[in-house]
Amino acid sequence: MEYRLKAYYRESENPERLRDSGKIPGILYNKQINKKVYVDLGEFDKVFRQASIHHVITLELEGQTQDVLVRQVNLDKRKRRPAHVDFYALSDEPVAMYVPLKFVGTPQGVRLGGVMDTVLRDVEVKVSPRNIPDFIEVDVSGLGIGDSLHLSDLKLPEGVKLNMRGDSTVVTIVPPEDAEKLAAEAAAPAAAEPEVIKKGKAEEE
Repeated sequence: MEYRLKAYYRESENPERLRDSGKIPGILYNKQINKKVYVDLGEFDKVFRQASIHHVITLELEGQTQDVLVRQVNLDKRKRRPAHVDFYALSDEPVAMYVPLKFVGTPQGVRLGGVMDTVLRDVEVKVSPRNIPDFIEVDVSGLGIGDSLHLSDLKLPEGVKLNMRGDSTVVTIVPPEDAEKLAAEAAAPAAAEPEVIKKGKAEEE
């Protein structure tokens, strides 16, 4: 699926005035460029809810297009809405990014009463922008009670390299006697919404 978003260069526009008019100030950057831009709040919300940090967004920028990834979203503390966004401009260079994991199959251990405890739902990889996958498929059908699957077990698409520790656990099949404890932890109140939405390493580091 293609995600497109209109953006505009900004020079002397006051960031607060932009926000008051329903816009979000931001920057478009990589190792070579650093430009001030802004986007429409409603349009950004619509696109970001679908693309998040996982998918490429094509900025339509005053007659030109630029493929980007959302690197950081600062939230307004009072209004609880985006106040600033960082767009990383893609080039031919490999990029570090998070790709969602798609679990397929029913674990053997679950059929026997166990519970699948999902530890990771996405994984950081390094990949050429031309080869960014929509997701990485994870077959869990062969996992029994007490079994775990680690990042090193994943079958990565061609051109995709793991950018995390290979011994990190992706999923574990928990014994039936531990299922109640797991359910209680899942039902615990969620943490307050963060003031910054950010994941992964900035490319300029």
